[in-house]
Amino acid sequence: MTFYEMIEDLSLALNRDKLVIFVGAGVSKNSGLPTWGQLVQAFAEKIDYPTNGRLATEEYIRIPQYYYCLDESEGHSSYYSLIKSMLPEDIAPNLLDELIAALRPKHIVTTNFDTLLDQVARDYEVIRDDKDLMTGISSHYLLKLHGDIRQPEKLVFKEDDYLHYSHTHRLMETFLKSLLIDHVFLFVGYSLNDYNLKTFVSWIEYIAEEMHVKQKMHRNYFLSSSLHAGRDYLRKYYEGKGLEVIDLYQLPDEVEKQAECVPLADDLGRRTYAVLELIS
Repeated sequence: MTFYEMIEDLSLALNRDKLVIFVGAGVSKNSGLPTWGQLVQAFAEKIDYPTNGRLATEEYIRIPQYYYCLDESEGHSSYYSLIKSMLPEDIAPNLLDELIAALRPKHIVTTNFDTLLDQVARDYEVIRDDKDLMTGISSHYLLKLHGDIRQPEKLVFKEDDYLHYSHTHRLMETFLKSLLIDHVFLFVGYSLNDYNLKTFVSWIEYIAEEMHVKQKMHRNYFLSSSLHAGRDYLRKYYEGKGLEVIDLYQLPDEVEKQAECVPLADDLGRRTYAVLELIS
């Protein structure tokens, strides 16, 4: 598919109220908050875990688990305090948060702990756990898949949290999987090697295989910054799993020029904004 064919498909899904936008830490980075990798690096430094500035996929969840196991403070207060210290609640939303809310997709889903989207998506009912989903009455949800910084003890961050997720968040997981049947997913602010992205893609692939609709299933999309470094094998990998990749560093010239005018400090944030703006 060409770039504009993908944009047209996303726009059509939005107009049909069938677009679900997944928001990762790369979006919150534009408000000055740390990425997931930076959070984990902070935990690694506290326990002298050698990363050489790079993290393998499994280390994103394992390093916090190591810290948690070493933490002998009452109720693991040191573990939770470190997370809270890096994600202050008084940070203002950025232009990307505002644009995502303004697009008004069917649902907004985030793995971020911060409250940036809460502040701008005021018409969306916030779902933080299964109990909220059971009592939800809105047609538009902001699903905080991994919890909220205001409830640190319920965050999904360390390895055990991920391993137990299907049991602790059974309804949320089932709800998301049901959306895969007739909604289009757009992933923003994730890296191609993101553990969360791999989990979501595994759901897409499994449902397509289980229902024997892999060739007929609608496309899902991912805004990527990883392919410009010659990683076309990643594109083929994800396309084989039902995910079309939009390379943010291979945009049409007119979109590149539009991105230069976006008042965000981060180049990737500007490019992301320019693409999302086209969908509307």
